[in-house]
Amino acid sequence: MAVLLPALFVSCTKSGNLGGGTTSGGAFSSSVTGSVNGGLSPIVGALVSLFIAGNPAALASATTTTNSSFSINYTNPGSGLLYLTVSGGSVGVGSTNSNLQLSAMLGSGSSTPTSIVINEMTTAAFMNVAYNYGAVNDANGTVSFRGVNNAGNANMIAQYSNLISNGTNNASLSTSNQNVLAAMANAAAACVENSSNCATLFNNAVNGSQSAAISIQDALYNMLNATVNVTNLYKLANTSSGTTGFAMPGANGTLLNIQSIVTNQTFSAGAGPQGIAIDTSGNVWVTNQLTTTVTELSSAGTTLGTFSVGSGPQGVAIDASGNVWVANLSSNNVTKLSSSGATLGTFTVGTNPAGLAIDANGNVWVDNFSSNNVTKLNSSGTTVGTFSAGTTPNGVAIDASGNVWVCNYTSNNVTKLNSAGTTLGVSSVGTNPFTLTIDPAGNVWVANLGSNNVTKLNSAGATLGTFTVVTNPAGVAIDASGNVWVTNNGSSNVTKLNSSGSTLGTFSAGTNPTTVAIDASGNVWVPNHGSNNVTKLPGVTLGPEFFPYSGPVFPYGY
Repeated sequence: MAVLLPALFVSCTKSGNLGGGTTSGGAFSSSVTGSVNGGLSPIVGALVSLFIAGNPAALASATTTTNSSFSINYTNPGSGLLYLTVSGGSVGVGSTNSNLQLSAMLGSGSSTPTSIVINEMTTAAFMNVAYNYGAVNDANGTVSFRGVNNAGNANMIAQYSNLISNGTNNASLSTSNQNVLAAMANAAAACVENSSNCATLFNNAVNGSQSAAISIQDALYNMLNATVNVTNLYKLANTSSGTTGFAMPGANGTLLNIQSIVTNQTFSAGAGPQGIAIDTSGNVWVTNQLTTTVTELSSAGTTLGTFSVGSGPQGVAIDASGNVWVANLSSNNVTKLSSSGATLGTFTVGTNPAGLAIDANGNVWVDNFSSNNVTKLNSSGTTVGTFSAGTTPNGVAIDASGNVWVCNYTSNNVTKLNSAGTTLGVSSVGTNPFTLTIDPAGNVWVANLGSNNVTKLNSAGATLGTFTVVTNPAGVAIDASGNVWVTNNGSSNVTKLNSSGSTLGTFSAGTNPTTVAIDASGNVWVPNHGSNNVTKLPGVTLGPEFFPYSGPVFPYGY
């Protein structure tokens, strides 16, 4: 049986008062002063440039003086994400280092400080945030920040502020996270302070699919997924740690590729939370599979209500009217709730309904685990048809053309049906496919619970790749950048892949995480079946999630 056993919106914390001045159409005059340092040493004669994300032309620039200071007057656009880059210059009275390129995030609108420190630590934090959000353009040694939506900008600013304060890492970070961030900064500082170390940094800050970097920012960006040369990079970091002031409190050899530093939030649910869906108000609906209830949480994690459904509720989806549909595994039916939790109907389907999805016409497609078929209900709950699938269908999703994709847990394949229920094809995947979802390009991503990997199919069902995750992948969702988030039921964490299947990061969750959903603010929500709670990863990606049809919620399998 298909049962799994057991915004953060803060202002920058850098020193200085908020910018001000005369406003005009949302824009206002502002200024920023600061210092640029290589570790504890001043950087002289460097070009400091101010940019707004998404525009390659600098808003303004200045050159650092003999005491490393700079001052920039500019017109603040009042929105968008502002950041600073540093290029060239020398540490003290040394020769100019053409490889030197540092950066720092300034902020947005009135939340931009008027004083800032720029160094290797701010650069490491900047690259971390840019990498996690997929917001870096990296070409020919030039690293720039692309523009994102307002919610994404706020999330990035908040994550940066969580990492860095006044040019050093925040003391509130865990020891291991402080160590990794400091190690990255010290590795960069080795090159800043002595250009002869740059080749060592560049050659070790890449993996087999990348070429050598040609700037400090480029090296840090590549270092974020460097898993081959960690020991060499850590040795390089140790060579400069005594002169930079960036203390590494952890043990030597700590993994250097910092993927993300977030503070998870945990909220109580019922027993055995399993399925999850998010409505247009940002409220989170979680099925409690070991009970007969569904929990509704606010976007802040407050419990808004607990509502009765059938027995063993598992899959959940929300229609265009905000109604909540729940597949009840043990009572062989589907419950329809209003947005306020009132029962609107209970409808009989096949045996052990597991997952469900809603198409653009409001039809509800339910896969029946033990009867090897799929039931199609209309928006009123009337059965329109029952269609064959593979053995023990568990997850279901609908693509932009209205085709229905069903993963078959026991037969290790995926069935594609058209909107009339006719089988269009069957594609082999990994062992025990549990859920699936569809990306902006129409590719289908399948979490294979039994083979510890994820299969990517194209819209015709051909295999594009198989990518290893951690242990027992159960849930899968796609963010606005096309990144793939996979819950690892056997290892209490979540893996983030890019659209090519490369691992971008691993994030902690609760015990036996099942499914996953992403809200419009870029928060990732994960129900933890074994610990009876829900994990929120605040602002770790870009929202809203890609929707391939006109309905309000992407109809992925759970």
